[in-house]
Amino acid sequence: MQRKADQLRAEIASISELLKAGRLDRALKRATKAAKKWPKAAALPRLAALCAVQQQNFKQAQIHFERAWQLDPGNAELIQNYALSLVQGGDPAAALKFLDKINARGPLNPAQKFIRALALLQEQEPEQALAIVDQVLKLEPANLNAQILKADCLNEMHQWDSAVDVLKATVRKNPRFLPGLLHLARAQIGLGQLGDVLKNVRAALAIAPGHPEALEIITGLPNLTFEDIAVLKPQVSGSLERGTANPQDAVKLQYAAANLARRDKNTPLEMQHLAEAHKLQRAGFEDWEAQSEQDCAKRLAAPLPVAESVLPDRARPIFVVGLPRSGTTLVERILARHSRVQGLGELATVHQWARKAEAQSPDWRADHKLADFYLKKLPTVPEDAVAFVDKAPGNYAFLGDIAQAFPNAVILNVLRDPRDVALSMWRANFGAGGLYYTHDLKWMAAEANRYQRYMRHWHAVLPGRVHDIHYETLVSNLQDIVQDIAGICDLPFEDAMLSPDKSANAIRTASNLQARKPVNTASVGGWQAAADQLKPFVQSLDADLWPDLRD
Repeated sequence: MQRKADQLRAEIASISELLKAGRLDRALKRATKAAKKWPKAAALPRLAALCAVQQQNFKQAQIHFERAWQLDPGNAELIQNYALSLVQGGDPAAALKFLDKINARGPLNPAQKFIRALALLQEQEPEQALAIVDQVLKLEPANLNAQILKADCLNEMHQWDSAVDVLKATVRKNPRFLPGLLHLARAQIGLGQLGDVLKNVRAALAIAPGHPEALEIITGLPNLTFEDIAVLKPQVSGSLERGTANPQDAVKLQYAAANLARRDKNTPLEMQHLAEAHKLQRAGFEDWEAQSEQDCAKRLAAPLPVAESVLPDRARPIFVVGLPRSGTTLVERILARHSRVQGLGELATVHQWARKAEAQSPDWRADHKLADFYLKKLPTVPEDAVAFVDKAPGNYAFLGDIAQAFPNAVILNVLRDPRDVALSMWRANFGAGGLYYTHDLKWMAAEANRYQRYMRHWHAVLPGRVHDIHYETLVSNLQDIVQDIAGICDLPFEDAMLSPDKSANAIRTASNLQARKPVNTASVGGWQAAADQLKPFVQSLDADLWPDLRD
């Protein structure tokens, strides 16, 4: 008996060493095999799950963490591991349900409350999340991660300056807290405070030279000095040569190198680094493309839902859709410069509702109407606002539901040369998840084709409801097109709408730097500089769907 116990301890120690050394595949294989040999040892599926987390395979991590928790249900750390894996895997509703089950047995501890707040924030419930974070901070005032989460909640509530104040206070008290410095820097990018961003990222690199996230942020800034660049180039190249066991860090270093190559106008080298980054990011998403195609076919075949009605005293919704990087942020900021319009950025609410609706029986929709679901989660809109803007680009897949749920809504579809869109998406680090297709040029073309199929369908079944805005025409003839947009939205034109770069609203998308420049045509036709590298995308576009691109 003692011998078996010693063997188990030795195996756990050996797998742990492999995990620490970054030999994730080997560690996962050993842990999975050992879990079969010792099926009652919770430590083994936990180690397997930790390997999966390091590999960003959260679905696999969930399976292993759940098994570990079932073997040791009273283990607080395993409860936290499993709940967090559900949140990281994009299933916050399951995490909340699981934590409710734990809470029924006794009060959640601060770490479990923290994860509950994370899940609520992902479920678009920032006020509830903030209340729980404040509970955590009351119990643990020095919990730095809770301070960061508090800032995230405030950001989601559009209290951007308050969010920055929380992060500044955290960094002031803890000047060597790297996540705080980097979180503050990203928040300041959103507000256009680039001088402060540079200062904070420099401070982060002084603490941790070669830090991948810091390098990715700083190399993308437009206000670098020659001295900065001279210091950054060897840091980035040295970090790439040394390598890293963490795939996420490897991705960030590749983006940092791509940023420097782009600054040097070395497009082939930039594209080489981007190809490496996307290769690392697309692992595990191979099956998503087939699912997206099935979802598209199913949605286009479905009949339009019955039209709903909304209260007439509410501000009018304006939905701005289009492929990511097509100009949706620009159109939103043009509208938000109007004195009676509130820009709300990219709201995930429609997609969240659709995901739930498509997973349920048809009867679910009758009891959970989109309008009610959407308005319940709507951020605060000023009382004097006559309209608000939701610019989640991917809402183009759900325009039938949107149009019927909000008969008074304005729907603007931003069209842009898909080749320029592709280059811009290829250059942006969206992470993974819903924009999985940006990590493969052929997947990207397939999504562009689906987008066209969606839009042709909505124009056919919703005549007059969708208004196309051509990006190239907008940036080259700003005043006339902005006046047209104001007319479409039934708004009196205001001169401020011609200066979207002066908007005080935070930008929390990949457009955060470009949108702070005056409107210009610099990026029109930019794809030609990378034409050779973009061939797989261009060749995969359906010529019948994109007739304007024919030679």
